[in-house]
Amino acid sequence: MLRIIQNTSAAGAKSYYSTADYYSEGQELRGVWRGKGAARLGLSGTIDKAAWDALCDNRNPATGEKLTARRKSDRRVGYDFNFHVNKSVSILYGVTGDERIVEAFREAVNETMQEMEREMKTRVRAGGKNEDRVTGEMLWGEYVHFTSRPVDGVPDPHLHCHCFVHNVTFDAKEGRWKAGQFAELKRDAPYFQAKFQGRMASKLTQMGLPIERNSKGWEVGGVSGSAIRKFSRRTALIEDLARSKGITDPAEKSELGAKTRQRKKKNLTMEELRKEWRERLSDEERSGIAETAKKIGSAPVKENTRSAVKAAKFAVDHLFERKSVVPERTLLAEAIKRCAGSAERSWYQAMIIVSAMRRCAGWSESDRHNEICRVQCRNEKE
Repeated sequence: MLRIIQNTSAAGAKSYYSTADYYSEGQELRGVWRGKGAARLGLSGTIDKAAWDALCDNRNPATGEKLTARRKSDRRVGYDFNFHVNKSVSILYGVTGDERIVEAFREAVNETMQEMEREMKTRVRAGGKNEDRVTGEMLWGEYVHFTSRPVDGVPDPHLHCHCFVHNVTFDAKEGRWKAGQFAELKRDAPYFQAKFQGRMASKLTQMGLPIERNSKGWEVGGVSGSAIRKFSRRTALIEDLARSKGITDPAEKSELGAKTRQRKKKNLTMEELRKEWRERLSDEERSGIAETAKKIGSAPVKENTRSAVKAAKFAVDHLFERKSVVPERTLLAEAIKRCAGSAERSWYQAMIIVSAMRRCAGWSESDRHNEICRVQCRNEKE
């Protein structure tokens, strides 16, 4: 899952550092600098408070000078790009503590963020222009968390990452720092979410873990549905409350979650939590997770070489069944979701086939079939 949330509070943005600093190496990791913008400012490695706070106040950490022209108290400080793994992944890491899972997660997050960074834009108003220009630079802090908000005093395993992107980007053409344009990235969040989920599933299968697709996406095989429900107490609580209030809109449910969350427990170590989580499982659930964990590091799971064609066809047939016009990235996101567990090459092939299908719209069935076969054969040879 990927959510992009705007932040207009410097104090709120500063709290990302203070929270991670407190929980360092426990329920959360210390934040690290990411992005080409960070490199341009000489920021790398572990985030320090002084530099983080300076950026939240729109100041250059090295000189103290303001970065962008805007200094309004209600300016957009930045955006929280919030990545969540599937619950089975959180449980597998929470119970086993295998750091290879976190490493794969951080790689999937960083690769997706870098892809979004390449599309970063800024406004251009100089010389009477009224357009956006690609800068290809972002500056963010990566904060990895291992737990959810507690229910009855104890959190559930919940591996997620806050990538807080500061509202600055360097316009090389004008030679200065400016505010970023995030509207298109927010609009295309479902597409980037599919890419993140695809990367995560691919990395897990390369580690030897089986992926099982379901109506909502996928989960790791061997982590039972009963275990997933046991460790989804926070979600169940919000759903029950939303149902009692007649709330069905996802955005309103999200707000409901923010209003009802308890403060995180600061006195529980990960080992104490793992002990509690293991005890919550039945013998059968514990055994299934243990057998799945043994597969980590084994031979990669064999992929379905026909998944790209099936995924592309499903995406086009499914989405055009309801609408006559569908944005290309909506189609691509659906195709990628259907390739979950396959290598990235498969879902890139699916994306190419989807584009070919769109190009062939209105052609005769035989011509369309021949063109798709031609594209497929060319991709398989490359």
